[in-house]
Amino acid sequence: MEPEEHIILDDEPQAQHDQHIHPVETQHEYIKFAAVLFAILLVSVGVTTLRGWGGNRFANDFMAVFFVTFAAFKFINIEMFAITYRTYDILAKKIRPWAYAFPFIEAFLGLAYFISTDAWQLNVITMLITGTAGYGVWKELRRKSNFTCACLGPFIRLPLSKVSFVEDAAMFVMATIMLIG
Repeated sequence: MEPEEHIILDDEPQAQHDQHIHPVETQHEYIKFAAVLFAILLVSVGVTTLRGWGGNRFANDFMAVFFVTFAAFKFINIEMFAITYRTYDILAKKIRPWAYAFPFIEAFLGLAYFISTDAWQLNVITMLITGTAGYGVWKELRRKSNFTCACLGPFIRLPLSKVSFVEDAAMFVMATIMLIG
């Protein structure tokens, strides 16, 4: 078994680093997570209402708002995101820059969904990216790892299984439905 890599920044106390690696599973954290998802839903409905309902417009708008929101949380402390993300993502473990690139990729996907009218190529890319990320989460769940999900930055510190799997699975399923639907 490979030793886990944890990079501590020079000006970062060990306690602050541990706080981001180990989850805090409380009702308050779940309420914050639910509030973020509800806000994404409300904004998506508003955007789709302004742009007009039809076809896959709501699905595109939801995915756009979802990706941009989750990317924004990662950008707030991209260094800590990258450190935490490398503890469980299969690509980030092997390709260090992937952890830093991931928020930019999510932001790009979100913006692309906003401007897309026929997003089949975008859906395939989304399936590849979220499928790979979801596989890494699934592997860690099988190992019963106790990592904090890095997907919402330092604001919501739920266990990896609770948030990251929802993020990856929801986007994978929505992209799949849009691709075949």
